[in-house]
Amino acid sequence: MNYGFGYSQKSVNNKNEIIITKHISKEEFDKHNKNMEFCRYYSHLKEVNSLVEYNAKGFLEYMELVTDNVKTESIKAEHIGLEGNRLLINYLTSIGIFIDYGEKEIGKALGKSAKEQFSKKTHELYNTYPSYRFIVLMRNYAVHYSFPLHTYIRSLISPSGLFANRNTLLRFEKWKHAKADIQKMPETINIEPHVINMQQYIGELFNHCLYMFSSKLVDVIEYANDLVKSANQRRPIFVEFESEEKFRAGECTVVSVDLQVVKNALNDLQNHPNIIIKDKSDIQLETRLEFYYNDSLIMAGPISHFRKIMTSPNDKILELGLGDRFTLDEFPETGVSTKVRVIKLRTLSNQSNGQPDTMQYYIEPYSE
Repeated sequence: MNYGFGYSQKSVNNKNEIIITKHISKEEFDKHNKNMEFCRYYSHLKEVNSLVEYNAKGFLEYMELVTDNVKTESIKAEHIGLEGNRLLINYLTSIGIFIDYGEKEIGKALGKSAKEQFSKKTHELYNTYPSYRFIVLMRNYAVHYSFPLHTYIRSLISPSGLFANRNTLLRFEKWKHAKADIQKMPETINIEPHVINMQQYIGELFNHCLYMFSSKLVDVIEYANDLVKSANQRRPIFVEFESEEKFRAGECTVVSVDLQVVKNALNDLQNHPNIIIKDKSDIQLETRLEFYYNDSLIMAGPISHFRKIMTSPNDKILELGLGDRFTLDEFPETGVSTKVRVIKLRTLSNQSNGQPDTMQYYIEPYSE
């Protein structure tokens, strides 16, 4: 089997055209698949999180609608109840999927330790927030017992809307830790505040997952960026084919790079409250200093290191010029200090190559 890297473009006939720029090894091809597989773990989790957000939005908008007596006047009460329960059950189901899927996919992507951290986070949320355990266990109620919304009220005096009934909920025997919470609730329970709270906890849980994913996601983002550069800013692809003849006949497998997933990952990392993403091109590396004595390198390091150990005119190491003088302690041997002066200097600009700028000072001893 042969493997190639290249890009796709539109031909003069507006057809997709595959250009292979170089042949690659199976190891490089497998590395690509592994990188993108990791990105898919994040992508799938994000999709489920988006489903949760979509279902929450649909439920909350509908619950706001049914508080308006005028807008619901022409709708039968039983239809209002059925639609409200349908939307709530959709939301509860997506919550369960997100939690179950998150734990499973985190384990696949990052291993047992990450899976245990995710489980620990869900237990922390469960033990801390009444709304979290109420919503999580309401899914069991809806699946194994009954619809969670029991009462529709249209009134000019008390609030209109769809509500859960406390006593009806308590007939279910498997509320576990949420039972005591429900017992403290009013007889007519408004579910919307609990859904709003739950969305905050789901957002916290998603950010927790994203933080665990972040290190490897950054690697994948940099990898994808390098691919785009290698493809001359076109859409990069990988190709698997048996022979050149079969490739020319169109018998090949094309693996495209899903750049939108990569862009989404970068956007989520940039919006994360505990993650700071910096563009490497904007980072100025600390200048490196090198000192030569009798044309031999005697010491080198970042400028911050020398600010701690040297004293120069005005303490400005970078402003050393020809003839400037300073003292080297413990040189050329322990217990000895040597006065030196600069007799030659060179500046090497390396930032464009991803390396720090370097200043080379050639020194010699001097006496007053």
